Amino acid sequence: MGFAVKVLSQFVRRHSTLEKIRNIGIIAHIDAGKTTTTERMLYYAGKTDRIGNVDHGDTITDFLPQERSRGITIQSAAISFDWRNRGEINLIDTPGHADFSFEVIRALKVLDGCVTIFDAVAGVEAQTEKVWKMSKQIPKICFINKMDREGAGFSRTVKEIIMKLSTRIALVNIPYFSLNPQTREQKFEGVIDIINKKLIKWDINDPDSVNVVELDPIKDKYLFDQLSKARESLIETLSEFDDTLVETFLEEANGDYLKLSSSVINRTLRNLTLDNTITPILCGASFKNVGVQPLLDAVVDYLPSPIETKLPDINKKNFVMKFDHSKGLIINNNNSMCVALAFKVITDPIRGLMVFVRVYSGTLKNGFTVYNTTTKKPFKIGKLVRMNADVPEEINHLNTGEIGVLTGSSIDGNVSTGDTIISHSMKKDGLKSFKKNEELTLKINPISVPEPVFTVTVEPKSLGNKDSMEKSLKRLVIEDPSLRVTVDEETGQTLLSGMGELHLEIAGDKLVNTLGAKVELGKVTVSYKETINENTSVESYSDDKGYNFSISLEPLDGSVKDISKQSNKEMWYSLGSDNNYLIMEKNDKYDPENEWLLQLTYDSIVNSIVSSSIVAFQKGGKISNFPLHSCLVRVHSNWQVPIDVEKPSEILEITRNVIIKSLNKLVTNQYSVLQPIMSLNIDVDPNDMGVVIRDLTSDHDAIILSIDDRDSVEKAEDNLLFNKIAEMQYLPDDVTLNLMKTSTGNESSKHIKAEVPLRKMIAYNKKLRSLTQGRADFQMYFEKMERVTSDHLKEIIDDL
Repeated sequence: MGFAVKVLSQFVRRHSTLEKIRNIGIIAHIDAGKTTTTERMLYYAGKTDRIGNVDHGDTITDFLPQERSRGITIQSAAISFDWRNRGEINLIDTPGHADFSFEVIRALKVLDGCVTIFDAVAGVEAQTEKVWKMSKQIPKICFINKMDREGAGFSRTVKEIIMKLSTRIALVNIPYFSLNPQTREQKFEGVIDIINKKLIKWDINDPDSVNVVELDPIKDKYLFDQLSKARESLIETLSEFDDTLVETFLEEANGDYLKLSSSVINRTLRNLTLDNTITPILCGASFKNVGVQPLLDAVVDYLPSPIETKLPDINKKNFVMKFDHSKGLIINNNNSMCVALAFKVITDPIRGLMVFVRVYSGTLKNGFTVYNTTTKKPFKIGKLVRMNADVPEEINHLNTGEIGVLTGSSIDGNVSTGDTIISHSMKKDGLKSFKKNEELTLKINPISVPEPVFTVTVEPKSLGNKDSMEKSLKRLVIEDPSLRVTVDEETGQTLLSGMGELHLEIAGDKLVNTLGAKVELGKVTVSYKETINENTSVESYSDDKGYNFSISLEPLDGSVKDISKQSNKEMWYSLGSDNNYLIMEKNDKYDPENEWLLQLTYDSIVNSIVSSSIVAFQKGGKISNFPLHSCLVRVHSNWQVPIDVEKPSEILEITRNVIIKSLNKLVTNQYSVLQPIMSLNIDVDPNDMGVVIRDLTSDHDAIILSIDDRDSVEKAEDNLLFNKIAEMQYLPDDVTLNLMKTSTGNESSKHIKAEVPLRKMIAYNKKLRSLTQGRADFQMYFEKMERVTSDHLKEIIDDL
């Protein structure tokens, strides 16, 4: 298996009370030390008897061949372990590279808390800012890593956290440096525990050596002074939000910051962390095995259990959801209903399809029949396992709040990412027990899939390889829904689209080397779209058959987030990830809330129209057959369906023809081509800034939005309130903070923000490296789709 796992953990099922469970994720910018920290957590928790190394390619959570060869995390990995009998931790290590943002998105959907890791040298980086915003509703703790590195700045990084991430903080510990009397060099060796008033030191040559020291106010005057100031600041911050703490401080501690008990501080800090008022901060150096045990303590002390987390977002607004101290979440007052979300699907070469699920309520059991409310089909669970990275541990059931994996041939083809699974907690075949089947329509609102922007062609090496290619592509998309497979109507070519060049490179590698497809991949191109510029409508009716559909198409400018969908006159439905939507106007004759007269359900009718719209839009526009983007399909309120119609396919065919007929009424100049516009962030040495900006504006059609000092506290992009809070926050001495205050602009690295067409950014990484001799770093994110001007349209079409 490549690593040793404690024998008992493979066979003994640990039963934890709900209060002890922690479903957490580790998020950060690439190379901040996520996987390195995870490896130390597993070692100190007794899950392994050796520490994996990213550079050696032998880590537990990065087990894919592509991950070990590149030294980066590509897919989120799940692992469960116990920490000192205090907490049962289900941990997900997520990727840091922007191309794999969907892995982060689906992990965040099922997490209750997060550990955000920062590189103490680099500070708050672009991907960290992005993921922080994505996880804004989830309680977090921060770990400032790599404190042993030259240029590490604890206080500078804390200031950036406050100002750039707009959060109040609480220093749980601060760095301790030993001083070499001969060389006068400082060496990071431990942390000062602010709450428990201790110094914790590690021997970097012995990962098991930890020395806890009581600080003496006379012998350790400098350290004790730091502790006293930090503790005073911590208590003052907590007191702003908790009047009970103020009373305890005055009455029981007599106003002495050093006498207030650690239990009182921890209780208050936990409560304020759970409601996202305060973010606890710790520090360490994971690679040197420093600071990891206090971090694990903080996970248990401050992050929520499954009964302290936010309620899941479900489609049934009339269902009551409440937390029970012993049973966990109860939905619709049904103690017997188990509800789980499938958030990840992978293919294992030995075990086949494996579906990761989070159980939100009830108990999921081996051999039970479950119901997929997304596909509306039942299936039987084979085996249940808990994953230790790539090593499964068979279990009999998953309780509320737990994360595990469905396996077995029965799940193949029956469940995908984002599906909601319902079962009876006690009866093997208890689906009939649910109230009038209404509970079988319950859905946890689906995982949002970002829009793919890069495309490659995929061709079978021979005609005989076509079937296996199509099966492999289907499996690839089941595992990673941020990939999309389409067929060019004009050329017949199969197209694979993804989030970036690296994303497609990894997908191609997996397609060939893991799934065994005999294919050839073309060069990376940009995913263009078309949209309509004007409204168009068609009515289709048949008196003898009893059909009537009046459908209009409208262009949608901007994001649907800008549009109010709250109306009792119409309902909105997404048509996938191309910013296309279906609007069903209310028809009083067929109101699903009143007596329903048709044999087909309202959902079946809507699903048929959704499917027909997607198919019609994929046929593309009239300029270059690019799929349609940012369009609205409106079904007017006079729609009519025969009472005796039984097959949704009849409605699908009629509505698809109406939509295509409506599109055909538009002429070519009533369509526009859309191109992806990216948000670009570049950190560059001042000496290289001029050549980088000239290259961006001349060769890449970039619009420069801002140029800032990357490390300048004064220019951090947050509001004045958090700037002021950061200036008032007590922080220990930090030479990098002092340098920031006195440095000239020429000495600080520069941060360039720009918007740039994606078609101009293919292979930009190599070019930037060449221009700056490797001294620059960039992150690129999809920002919007934008109409292509006529002078650029010919250039785009000629390049196809």
